[in-house]
Amino acid sequence: MAGDGSEKTPLLVTLVFYALGMATLLPWNFFITAETYWQYKLRNVSLGEAWAASNATLTPLQISFTPTLVIVSNVFCTVFLLFTSAIVRRVREMVRQLGSLVLSLATMVLITLFTFIDTDSWQFAFFVVTMILIAILNVCVAVLQGSSYGLAGLFPSACMSGMLSGQAISGIFSSLARIISLLVGEEPVASGLVFFLIADGFLVLSIVGYVCMTRTDYYHLVKAEAEMKEQEEAKGDMQTYVAVLKKIWLMGTTLGGTLFITLMVYPAVVVYVTSVFPASRWTDEFFQPTITFLLFNVGDTLGREVTRWLRWPRARGWQLHVFGAARLVFLPLLMLCHGENKTFPTLLDHDAYYIVLIFLFAFTNGYVGTLTMIYYPSLVEPSELEVGGAIMAAMMGIGMVLGSLLSPAFVALWGPV
Repeated sequence: MAGDGSEKTPLLVTLVFYALGMATLLPWNFFITAETYWQYKLRNVSLGEAWAASNATLTPLQISFTPTLVIVSNVFCTVFLLFTSAIVRRVREMVRQLGSLVLSLATMVLITLFTFIDTDSWQFAFFVVTMILIAILNVCVAVLQGSSYGLAGLFPSACMSGMLSGQAISGIFSSLARIISLLVGEEPVASGLVFFLIADGFLVLSIVGYVCMTRTDYYHLVKAEAEMKEQEEAKGDMQTYVAVLKKIWLMGTTLGGTLFITLMVYPAVVVYVTSVFPASRWTDEFFQPTITFLLFNVGDTLGREVTRWLRWPRARGWQLHVFGAARLVFLPLLMLCHGENKTFPTLLDHDAYYIVLIFLFAFTNGYVGTLTMIYYPSLVEPSELEVGGAIMAAMMGIGMVLGSLLSPAFVALWGPV
């Protein structure tokens, strides 16, 4: 059944995979979107209302929050993506899925409750507790993501496409929330509360949707077929792991490489791209949220959705892997876009160049990444689908971490920021 694009998938099942995809990334996206909230919580209290002034000196906690958030998230997520790929055959799918979803919700509720608490007198403790909660959340997200990829591999390819599109839609959702908050006037605590409540709501929706899906006859039919084939081809855990890795290592490398290329410059470098037009509210406040974030997420989503109808290159052969590697051309092109006080040359000195490049960069990210996830089930036996999904997720995580680690070098090449 896996990978059968002609198989009619019940609407409920497809929607649940969209929801699971959103649940894996929406909390992270809102953490980034709620930057003003974190800056307010960690501000220099002695400055009073002047803490947000452009010339206000940032506290060490304000400066270190976002870099620490990125490091903690990437490290814990990647380590537990690898861990999930090792335990996928030892822990029941429902335990992994529901356990990670419920613990994610509990962690997000605690983070949400902090918006009601005055933390001005214990900012460092708030910083530490927040990072611990974010680490726990990313552990849950890693288990959920690795497990959901494996589960989606058992179903027709529409489910894998749905899950991957759900991840991209979460980016659109958070980008729109950010733009709306700017339009209506941003109050740090209130906006943070709204963002976190939305993430809480989607986690509840994902839990309810997943439970409903597990009670459908279609779900039990798919699981019964997979378990029967697994019993027919019984192998030891390590034997299975090695066998699957040999079959999908190239597809996994292309998936990891896709995220590796993307995260070397997005968002670390491209957030410093500026409009060439005179100073205005558009250039100062809305250019980055709209072009760098909203447009990127729209392009990423479109790239993922297009794979429902267009799948080229095919799974076999080298074309897809060469196509993925060719995305490296975007790195110098994006570095050549306009920015203030940069030392890297600026040759593409118009907003139109950046808009086209960031859209194509995002579209190919979504397109290539989704194709690898749709194709991997055709390379393994039916009994190896869940293990294969977890391995693909782990290789994706490795690519993300390596790309993030290299991004400071590209920021340094960009110049003064």
